Amino acid sequence: MSSKGGQTEQALYEPIKEYLIAAFKTKFGGECYLETTANGTFSETIKRLVCHDIIFSFLRKKASPDLTGFYLRESDYLPIPLDEVGVKNPITVEIKREKVTPQDIYQAKMYGDLFQAKYALLISPQPIPEEIKRLDKYLFVTGRFMSGWGLYIGQWITDGRKNTISEWFPHSPFQD
Repeated sequence: MSSKGGQTEQALYEPIKEYLIAAFKTKFGGECYLETTANGTFSETIKRLVCHDIIFSFLRKKASPDLTGFYLRESDYLPIPLDEVGVKNPITVEIKREKVTPQDIYQAKMYGDLFQAKYALLISPQPIPEEIKRLDKYLFVTGRFMSGWGLYIGQWITDGRKNTISEWFPHSPFQD
């Protein structure tokens, strides 16, 4: 279903996935792997690499991150097989078609915590609401409480020639 004549949420998965893979590789080098998991299906790659696979018994079609994956910097490569290493830098991505709400934030935080994601991302083509920014100022809702890492909210822009994230809140996960 599209919103206000725009793309469906599912139509955003592939371009956002491609953008994020390129952004992680550009910033950190190494390899980035993301797959669409919104339907509750996780590949054997993700299942093998998640050290605490009990989480898969809690995730279903209605409760799974839209994209799940990891990145490995070149310095993370070890001389042992990748599936024996465990994920060093898990990534979860929740994509929303509408403007971000506090419920969306807590959903994205839940996925980030379940996967112990270094990067939990929440992305929407709508501008980041001022109310969310003000709420974060007083309650720090983008702060994560289990894994210690942060939640990053991004505004996705498609202008026909270029796909990008025009704004990150509270800051870009790719800044130094």
